[in-house]
Amino acid sequence: MAAQDPSALGLDRITAQEAANRLMKCGLGPVTIRWNDPNSGGEDILVATEVKSATDEQLRCADKAISYYTVELSPEIDRRFHALREDRLAPVFQEQARSWLSARGLLKRLPKYQAGVTDDGAFTRQIETLCGPHAKGAFQSTFGYHVLSPDWVKRELAPPDKGNQVLACLMNATRATGFDFGFIGNEAD
Repeated sequence: MAAQDPSALGLDRITAQEAANRLMKCGLGPVTIRWNDPNSGGEDILVATEVKSATDEQLRCADKAISYYTVELSPEIDRRFHALREDRLAPVFQEQARSWLSARGLLKRLPKYQAGVTDDGAFTRQIETLCGPHAKGAFQSTFGYHVLSPDWVKRELAPPDKGNQVLACLMNATRATGFDFGFIGNEAD
């Protein structure tokens, strides 16, 4: 996938300190910054875990306040925050995915997906076929159809830039149809 322009997602280019200051104004308690967090690849993490309850309005404020930064909240509040953020961003990401597929002449060939109705195995094989021969087997693993096969990743994405277009196709095709999938890190090592 092409690099996202933060402004296209309603995100501002700001410093972590500015994001923390904005987040404090949302009423979610004190905010600290965990600089260059080694568990996130060196990302700066905003931490606001002391608050025990939050309104949807406060969480929407936080969503806008943090821009593209990651925020760590208490578990219950974090689930609600991410659900609100996903609801806001999903249509944007879906439209970007459809544009990517359209630019490559793939949108009209995109199979339909309906959760709980469509056979996941048949659907993922159609997505693999749509994305070309190097996509074959991407979703066929012991982890089920909603996980990218670690063996496929090891085979097709080593070195990491080898399969950029194939992975972009898989990600855009699934995003455009509403089919969720995930990755398992380091499983194929």
